[in-house]
Amino acid sequence: MFFLTRERQEVFNAAQVYPFEEAFDAEFENHLYEHLSLYVGVLPIKFQQEIIERTLFRNNTLMEEFEEWCNVTIEQFTTKSHAIYDKRKALVECFNPSAQTVFSQSFHDGEILNAAQQGTNFTLLLDMSGGFTVESIVQLVFQNAQTEGHLEGYYVYDELIKIEDRFALRVLSSFGSPYAEWTISFTDVTAKYLYRPAVYIEPGEIATWDDYVMALNQDDKYYIVKDMHFVEIDLANLSQKDNGIYAGGELLGDTFEEARERIYCATYENPYAHFSEPIPTDELSLAMFDLDQNIRVRAFNTIFALGEEVAYIVNDTLRKVESADENMYFGIMASHFDQLGCLEDDVKLKWLRE
Repeated sequence: MFFLTRERQEVFNAAQVYPFEEAFDAEFENHLYEHLSLYVGVLPIKFQQEIIERTLFRNNTLMEEFEEWCNVTIEQFTTKSHAIYDKRKALVECFNPSAQTVFSQSFHDGEILNAAQQGTNFTLLLDMSGGFTVESIVQLVFQNAQTEGHLEGYYVYDELIKIEDRFALRVLSSFGSPYAEWTISFTDVTAKYLYRPAVYIEPGEIATWDDYVMALNQDDKYYIVKDMHFVEIDLANLSQKDNGIYAGGELLGDTFEEARERIYCATYENPYAHFSEPIPTDELSLAMFDLDQNIRVRAFNTIFALGEEVAYIVNDTLRKVESADENMYFGIMASHFDQLGCLEDDVKLKWLRE
């Protein structure tokens, strides 16, 4: 059984951050010297003494061996991590359908709000607002669970395997460094999850509770999280009083800012969907320079979506714009349309001289 240990992860990260180029040698050498304790479990001993004495980067023969060792380690890490990902994907397909969506994503950077054994089940509640999922809060319930170790802070990394008729999930969590290790074995897992309303992410000019409530999708269902459970609330029962904001008899917070943090919705709304609304072709030339940033972004998105169809507009615009400093999108646009083979020679000479 192969686990991507913290030491293997550290070796991979360091070699990726500090490639073998002369300009980075001093920085890489300092990094290895200062963090050698992270690598002692996997780094060959013959390199460790040279790192301590700061002579590794001046020993060309040994440095070549070290570089080769790093390249092989990275290749092995990548190959094994890909194999683990494929195996994980197959295992996730055996889960309850409710959990397959969230387990096919990453819980990395999710804040561990609560974790508790309840009879034979174990419930884990994660705030994914700062993570890598569209879900904002996730509740996982592991059936017939047995745990070892402890969780703390933020969900950093996990590995999933199957042992006979049970699954095992090994999790690294942390408030920083070092990591805490926790393992849970279980027979199945279910999931519930909620989202942030679009207006929460892109509030625009909304600054009051009443305006916020009015901007919510009245056709959706809304929830608060209480005692590790998702409790549905009725928008009609939301009220602002002198001593706070309430959902029926439940105090959401003393202020608008506190109350909005408590509310989640059942349906995902893309807060940036309006950026994908196309601009009519005959308006693109002007829209790229509009004072409204939203319109400018929509214009460039439209151009990238239409591609060769609007190459004549792109070439004409790039002739008029003085430099990419006026708007970084013009430089990106020039590079993109050059790859499409649509830039005319004079435009290419002006924008892609390097």
